[in-house]
Amino acid sequence: MFCTNRTKMQLRNSIVLIGSFGLLLTAFGSSALAGDNTTVAEGSSPTHRSLTDDFSGQVNIYVGGSFLPGTNLRYFQFLFDFTTAGNTSGYITPVLFEYKTVEAFTVYTVVGIGQSFAVKLNSVAQAIPFNVIEGTKVPTGNNFTFGFTTSAVNASGVPVVASPGVVDYDTPTDGGQGVGGSLTTNDWAFTLGEPGPPPSVSLGTTFAVYGADYALNSPPAQQPYRTYSARAIGVLAAQ
Repeated sequence: MFCTNRTKMQLRNSIVLIGSFGLLLTAFGSSALAGDNTTVAEGSSPTHRSLTDDFSGQVNIYVGGSFLPGTNLRYFQFLFDFTTAGNTSGYITPVLFEYKTVEAFTVYTVVGIGQSFAVKLNSVAQAIPFNVIEGTKVPTGNNFTFGFTTSAVNASGVPVVASPGVVDYDTPTDGGQGVGGSLTTNDWAFTLGEPGPPPSVSLGTTFAVYGADYALNSPPAQQPYRTYSARAIGVLAAQ
């Protein structure tokens, strides 16, 4: 496991930020995020689920909905109240994806790299800033979604240190709608934990069942979708 002293210091300082943003969400609710704007969210409820990832540096992508164009991303909220792999801390990097259909498959391309944070086991949901440090910051169409990797990455999206899972999940996917409303689901795709270094989330990196830089699960029978206890929160400017 490689991690520079500078990276350790940055991630250690990030833990303090998580508590501060968590208190902000709890104390003021969604109105504190929105002001005169509209708060929006995509993903799944940050509630207890039965598993966490065993593989280090896995990439998980929300495929059950998409952002509205013009969404200003603010927070990534998640629950890490249980550990399958035995780790009580780890890393999260939020990622923004643009997707398109290529032949029979949907290909997800990294277009925004979020800031990495060190996180710890906690009985309540936590929130970190969804701060895009490289690439697209605001979705420009209806084909943008989000995900995360359990690696801390550099500004180029290359992992510098990785951890097993730090977000609860269920498999197969939970029924019902996602937090985005009636047209969404709780479906999440995931990388397969293949041998070798953790996946990169450099700009332009692609993920798909077939024909991409990294392979995703192949639903429904072989590797069904999962539901991760995570959602992205943003605001739409008032018109």
